[in-house]
Amino acid sequence: MKKIVLVVIVAVVAAGLAIGLTAAAPYIFTMSTSSQNGGSGQTLQASQTTYPYDCALPANSSMWNCATLPSGYKIAPKLPGAPQAVCPSQMSAAACQLYQQTYGNGVCDPNETSITAPLDCSCPGATTPDWYTGRCAAPATVCQAAAQAEISQLYNSTKP
Repeated sequence: MKKIVLVVIVAVVAAGLAIGLTAAAPYIFTMSTSSQNGGSGQTLQASQTTYPYDCALPANSSMWNCATLPSGYKIAPKLPGAPQAVCPSQMSAAACQLYQQTYGNGVCDPNETSITAPLDCSCPGATTPDWYTGRCAAPATVCQAAAQAEISQLYNSTKP
């Protein structure tokens, strides 16, 4: 009887921690760089900021052609050491041109999703990408993964 109670308590505590950690936003990370000439290291801090997806919904249908930003939107500078953006073959030329400007800046820009820009729009904790909004939202559980797969199959089977 004591073992069952202990297991239940541990499960409740673990679930509480998982929920609490996924709700913590914005996510702050630290990136360290150092010069190759033996100079002193430099520590930079950036906040991962997420803006709403700005193209047609559902995002999984438009993410390869998303070539717009809201008027007046300012693209943040790239992070030091960020990799070059490589456009997937299914991405349109206009979307690729914008993607190369926004990728690698630590900001989930309105033209990016966690699929197109995992460096900028990574899903924290126990969350997965929401295919409709293009942002992280869905809980990462076995049941949710199965539901997402079924939704994707249904959506793809109804496309003209």
